[in-house]
Amino acid sequence: MRKFKNKKTILIVGTILLVGIFLRSYNFSDWIHFELDQARDAKIAVKAAEDGIGNLPLQGPRAAGSFLRLGPAFYYIEYLGAKFFSATPAGIASGVLILSILTLPLFYFFARRYFNTRISMGLLAVFSVSLFMVMYSRFAWNPNPIPFFMLLAAYSLLRVVDEGEKRRNFWMLVFALALGIGTQLHFLVFIILPIVSAIFLVIKRPRLKIWTWAASLLLLLSCYSPIILNDMKTGGENAQEFFAAVTKKSDKSDHSFVEKAIRVYTEHSLGHFLIVSGQEQAEFVKIETNVSLSSPLDIKCDYGCRKNLPLGAIAVLFFTAGILLVGRGFFGHKKGGKRDFLIISAIWLIISLGIMIPFSYDIAPRFYLVTAPLAFVFLGLVMEFSDKFFRRRWVSTALVIVLVGANLIAVQKRFAEMKSAPLENVQIAPDRILKERTRVTLEQQEMIVDYMEKFYRENGYPLYFYSESFYRRAFVFLVDRRGIRQEVLWKDTVYKNGNHFLIYRTSANTEDRLGKYAESFDIAEEKQFGTLTVFRLAPKSEAITAESQVFEVEKPNCSTSSNVQKRYTWNEIFKTGECFIEDEIEEGEEE
Repeated sequence: MRKFKNKKTILIVGTILLVGIFLRSYNFSDWIHFELDQARDAKIAVKAAEDGIGNLPLQGPRAAGSFLRLGPAFYYIEYLGAKFFSATPAGIASGVLILSILTLPLFYFFARRYFNTRISMGLLAVFSVSLFMVMYSRFAWNPNPIPFFMLLAAYSLLRVVDEGEKRRNFWMLVFALALGIGTQLHFLVFIILPIVSAIFLVIKRPRLKIWTWAASLLLLLSCYSPIILNDMKTGGENAQEFFAAVTKKSDKSDHSFVEKAIRVYTEHSLGHFLIVSGQEQAEFVKIETNVSLSSPLDIKCDYGCRKNLPLGAIAVLFFTAGILLVGRGFFGHKKGGKRDFLIISAIWLIISLGIMIPFSYDIAPRFYLVTAPLAFVFLGLVMEFSDKFFRRRWVSTALVIVLVGANLIAVQKRFAEMKSAPLENVQIAPDRILKERTRVTLEQQEMIVDYMEKFYRENGYPLYFYSESFYRRAFVFLVDRRGIRQEVLWKDTVYKNGNHFLIYRTSANTEDRLGKYAESFDIAEEKQFGTLTVFRLAPKSEAITAESQVFEVEKPNCSTSSNVQKRYTWNEIFKTGECFIEDEIEEGEEE
């Protein structure tokens, strides 16, 4: 009977994993999200894959709103994808896809440290189809692998402190690796994960061999050796930027601490509800304090808030129930693995919320990746409580079915929008996952490049084009990969021998944007590619400033802007090659 149950469990878990893999990989290449930040990183990965690993930088992208640079681990993950799969946006993003797939079984093993098999399978089912988790698995961005490394670190620590674990020293090394890579992905992880880990280790005080601690420290330092080496070359510039970022990383709005604490609580309530349900409409009231002596609290809720307040109330109740059930669990589990699971979950949540309080009015959806696994932990606690309270399993089973169904409907809707994006001007509701203004896919961008390339093949003239900042760098990357000479389209410098284009969102007000080019160009053709529209321009004879442009051979430029710290490559460190050409000021870089 036990053998039969084991086979049944393996079959169910395997089926759930296959569904999760399908949703993450379906039309991955065509529907990939490839915009400003993705093109910036792809350029670095491709350069290293094609011209040598020595072109990899010793620092990663800048943390948003600062000159602090993260570690380069994500660039190295992208490099492996470009090297072993293909130097295409899909190949470069393959590392994110693989890690997101590995997150599924890792979460199941993490959940089994506390929950029974049935609840763990239910949580895995919701995790596998979660719209939020699926969408952050389908493109390359440095925050996207955060759930994998947060889970790997937490799971490893639980194995380290488990008195019955025979391979505790091995799991400590795994934890050090997860810490070394995970903290390079995002500024929040860089702060939160070490604090959570340190507090948990101080509480549990695991007895490990001296060599284990030494090897773990050595492994951690090895992961950070590139960024340490770069700082040695620059006199500690990045370390100085870190301390500056820590003191300045807060919103500039005039809100009291209480307001910020309430805000971070309600925002995470809505975020966790979005993660488990796929529902983006939930709203909750806005609370302000110290309004006046007669009215110390002011509660605001506009029409959109009132319309979606029931979902918002459910979200806050769900989040609050999860927290209360974590506390309740401490009284039911005096010691052992289950208590350790609750301890690390509580520390994980408290530290995360506390760190985010200073910028609680500027929380981006990607921040929820740090605590995303806890949303499913809270769901599991609610399921466990309902099983005991109702003494029936059908309530928790029905909850899983509802959440799986809601997410599948949301995923199907999102996939339908991406499928239609190259064909029609898809209208979308406010996007609370990727903050997209419209759906734009790589398939669609390649179609536009095909269109522009057709004219290049006919006359051999370079392409001059301009697009909104979100898309321009992506188009530059795609055009460059085809070996086509391209430059920015300027209204004051017009070449007769050139192919000139503007690319805008179809739903955008293009009249003003086209207006500044009206003195120099006529519209030769307007061609719509679904949510994007291309305007092919013809230069006016009186506006032409030269017959054709003379292109100079680009030479490696190792200098940087005076306000941007120097980022070295391995070639520069070992003096084995030329440095990598990249923009001195990298617009739009985000964590």
